[in-house]
Amino acid sequence: MRYLLIAVPALLASTVPPVASLLINGERSTFSVAVEQSASTGYDIRIKCVSACVQPIDFSKPIDDVPMGLFSRDQDDLVFSLWSGGSAYRVRVWQLNDAGVRKVAELSSRGRPDFLTDGAGRSAIRTYEADSGAKSSKPVLRSFIGGRFVVTP
Repeated sequence: MRYLLIAVPALLASTVPPVASLLINGERSTFSVAVEQSASTGYDIRIKCVSACVQPIDFSKPIDDVPMGLFSRDQDDLVFSLWSGGSAYRVRVWQLNDAGVRKVAELSSRGRPDFLTDGAGRSAIRTYEADSGAKSSKPVLRSFIGGRFVVTP
């Protein structure tokens, strides 16, 4: 019994808080989104339904890039995340709803990407693409159309 009392506080002390976290309110359900450190992969993104869940949702994905940001724009049930991966930024976007979690984009950018609203009021991401670090980058705008990010003029 004495060992149990010592072991439990030691386990609680080793719990690492998330690097980033959000609480997202959907149409009916509420989701918790967290980026957590992982000894095996570097980081995990974890998305769980925490309230008014139609079905249990507990999604976890290992990511070996370094997290830089996590946010929602309260539009289209999207969660945006920005990561640093070597010589490029990585943008990963998930759509959350009562049916589950779906990744809708994984983009790379040589320059810091822009998160925008396009002329039609849709979520948009501008990335900066180049073949190598020596060439100048070209901006590419993608708008959220039909459940995915599509290149738009």
